[in-house]
Amino acid sequence: MLEELYKKGYLHFEELILDNSKALGLMAEESVVLIQLLKDYNNTGILSVEKLQNNILMNSSKIDKIVASLMERGFYEVYLSYDNGKGTECVSFEPLFLKLENIISNKEQVVDQYDVAKVMEYISMKMNRVLTSSEMEILQAMMFEDHYTYDQIILAVDTIIESKRVLSMRSLTQALAKKKIEAKPKVEAPAALKDFFNKI
Repeated sequence: MLEELYKKGYLHFEELILDNSKALGLMAEESVVLIQLLKDYNNTGILSVEKLQNNILMNSSKIDKIVASLMERGFYEVYLSYDNGKGTECVSFEPLFLKLENIISNKEQVVDQYDVAKVMEYISMKMNRVLTSSEMEILQAMMFEDHYTYDQIILAVDTIIESKRVLSMRSLTQALAKKKIEAKPKVEAPAALKDFFNKI
């Protein structure tokens, strides 16, 4: 999808690469070189290291190293395309765009653990009605005062529904409190102290 947008000139790949350079494992200089490679290839259909050297204020041997490293690490591929027995060198940035698509989809899957709106939306859907203002306040207090996370609340809601109980703020509070008690580590008294109490 991203590669198609790039080919048609609709993709703002500069921002995408700079915003995700850390996730891509790119240093600042590598990001600059990769962006320029994409620009040049999109404009001319040719991958030229000489052109890169004219456009980037960087040592030519350093540019050569970065270009080779980017290919080795799977940011682009160079292959031969044959037409009537004549081979033409082609470049594909598909590996880069697949990496970017994976990063973007993973970002979308990550839920902010203190996203009250998401919790309210989920509970409202499970209750099949809009939450009252007092219910919203209780949920906010659960998350910001009692520090219950999105995952903990969703798990408690699902547990209540699976056990065929009525989902309410009361049943939710009880389910969360029960989970908190279960999660507390059991600390046993030392054996000598046990013996002491048994003798009394």
